[in-house]
Amino acid sequence: MKGKFYLGIIFILLGIGSLFNQLGLWNLGHIISMWWPLILIGAGVSQLSTKPVSKTSGVTLIVIGALFQMRELNVITVSLVRFFWPAIIIAIGVSMLVPKTLKKENYEFNKSKVDEDVVDNLSLFSGVKTRNISKNFRGGSLVAIFGGIDLDLRDAFILNEGARLDVTAAFGGVNIIVPAEWKVEVNGIPVFGGWSNKTKGKNYVNPDAPVLTIHCFAAFGGVDIKN
Repeated sequence: MKGKFYLGIIFILLGIGSLFNQLGLWNLGHIISMWWPLILIGAGVSQLSTKPVSKTSGVTLIVIGALFQMRELNVITVSLVRFFWPAIIIAIGVSMLVPKTLKKENYEFNKSKVDEDVVDNLSLFSGVKTRNISKNFRGGSLVAIFGGIDLDLRDAFILNEGARLDVTAAFGGVNIIVPAEWKVEVNGIPVFGGWSNKTKGKNYVNPDAPVLTIHCFAAFGGVDIKN
């Protein structure tokens, strides 16, 4: 419901802006091109204001949005895009320097089961796969930027207070698998992206069903939730 509210506000503002543009009161295209990073900052602030279990997703959105906004305001005078490929090359180089034994250990860890009440996964130009077996899963943060995250919760349990996940998918994807008996509630802000709730529990009327609330920010990315 909250996601629809924010999306409705955005459409109203765009409609008013378009009307003023037609009346010659301002240049809507210039305003959007100048202030679009505020969407990222607003999404991050919105996540942090709801007291999330993990702050990684909200802080990441604010930092990225602030960098792009400073670029648009000429506070940062260099093009951030110029550092895109060098950053990737450096990341590849660091990966090559990591000992093979350590790589193997990390790979096996990602394949194995983990027992974490709070998840805090950040995937940047990479992939993360985990199967959580927590007996008191509380939620956490999943951030996929030019990467992917697969979180398997089929062996996890939620207590009466429920659990919350803050999910950010920017030019990336997040897949979440949950038990069939869970009720999943999804909301958020889509920016040329979206989410899909394919779980059986999304229409549960059982008041005692474990509830997983997922707050999404999908920008040129997607979030898929299923059983």
